[in-house]
Amino acid sequence: MADVMRVVVLGSGTPRPDINRFSQSILVETGERKLLFDAGRGATIRLSQAGINIADIDRVFLTHLHSDHILGLPDILMTGWIYRRHSPLEIFGPIGTNEFISNVKEAFDEDINIRTVPPESHKIDGLNTKIYEINEGLVFEDDVFRVIAFRVDHGGGVKDSFGYKIHYKDKVVIISGDTNYSENLIKYAKNCDLLIHEIADAPDSLISQNDKVRGLMNYHTTPSEMIKIIEKVMPKYTVLTHILALGGTTPESILEKINNSVEQDYKVEMAYDLMAIDVKDEIVTYKIDYTYD
Repeated sequence: MADVMRVVVLGSGTPRPDINRFSQSILVETGERKLLFDAGRGATIRLSQAGINIADIDRVFLTHLHSDHILGLPDILMTGWIYRRHSPLEIFGPIGTNEFISNVKEAFDEDINIRTVPPESHKIDGLNTKIYEINEGLVFEDDVFRVIAFRVDHGGGVKDSFGYKIHYKDKVVIISGDTNYSENLIKYAKNCDLLIHEIADAPDSLISQNDKVRGLMNYHTTPSEMIKIIEKVMPKYTVLTHILALGGTTPESILEKINNSVEQDYKVEMAYDLMAIDVKDEIVTYKIDYTYD
């Protein structure tokens, strides 16, 4: 894996509890380097199924602070500590991230006090965090990865919502986060190798009759908008996640609607939990689950 950037969709769903689709979390890795984008419900469980030691997760990038993108972050923090994380957990996110993490640590104060004395005797250093409240632009760079944050418009009163552009060698992955149609995303994503983008759909009759559903469609990206994005970005491969299918629509019907309408032969696939994507000249996708190995 050292020469290939692999993306693993840990959670492909929404706030709705679903054993098959946990909420949003995406792992980007190569060799020993691992970057986690969002940490929704069940992120640690999917990491375990993918054969990843939770203590090896030491960098997390948050798109925004909606619960379905951060519910699993306390689990990453606390369980990674129990699994002997050796370096500070670096967390990149919008304004409010520092306060959120401070509140998490305060909430687990009793547990922390118990675990730092015998018989467990965990070192408090394992709970150290470095918080970076970000703006648009380069937010992280080392000798392997380069990560750029860009603003998207999630709506619904969310002031700060970001997508991410991840560079590895000559390959580029875009993670949209939650957003409606975004020209800024299109600007950053042009000709990327892999576009991971959210999607939402509902029947027109339901949208016209239900204010909440209409609002949800305005906060997210519909199939007709997704078609425009694909044709403007021209990605080599597109994977659709955060699948919000309402009123009888299904992931299959959404994918069919998009594939039947794009003007060129673009490769578009629906995400599923534990979907792995090898970002190479010829991108391949497959399912992983090492739970029973």
